Amino acid sequence: MLFDPRMPIYVVGPATAKGVKAMDLPCPVVGEETGNGDALAKFILEHQKSLPEDVTHLNGTRLPLLFPVGEQRRDIIPRTLASESLPPAERTSVMELVVYETGEMATFEEDFTNLVQEAKKAGVKEQWVVVFSPQGCEAMLMGLGWLETNGKFSEARRNATSTPMRTRIAAIGPTTKQFLIEQFGFQPDVVAEKPSPEGVADGILESMKTT
Repeated sequence: MLFDPRMPIYVVGPATAKGVKAMDLPCPVVGEETGNGDALAKFILEHQKSLPEDVTHLNGTRLPLLFPVGEQRRDIIPRTLASESLPPAERTSVMELVVYETGEMATFEEDFTNLVQEAKKAGVKEQWVVVFSPQGCEAMLMGLGWLETNGKFSEARRNATSTPMRTRIAAIGPTTKQFLIEQFGFQPDVVAEKPSPEGVADGILESMKTT
């Protein structure tokens, strides 16, 4: 397979950048400092302006971007790049290709519930649960006893189960946050500014300073 060494590969964070760079492709890998889809989309729009036309166009038509995605994702990148608020010459279409899916382990809810009970028995006063993807969110909230029979989050149920152990939820990024809000009406306590373990840790530490 041939690669144009001027054709960039856009990535949203350092973990993805590390994986792509390990493939040793001749293309520049850029965008790793953006941290989320919104910032990456804006970065792409500006970066595209710096590229020669023979890289971004074919026979006078702007080439689309190939966007490998998971089955759960936000549409912020395609919407931003093809926004009607942009001049027609700057709009870029996106070809989405689902390349991975994630699923919930069959025993997750039972295992999670057991861990919560073990923490309570051990006298833990506060615990953080970090959610890395939309999968498993329902089982997590069920295991904590925070869902009503209609499947929606109940603040009253959360308060009733907050003793003797307080549980707080951190989400890895905006996709997981949006899923929790739309599906269950639950707002996580922390959302990482950058979708990485380090970003989650920073968000938790910052939150602990004010609560």
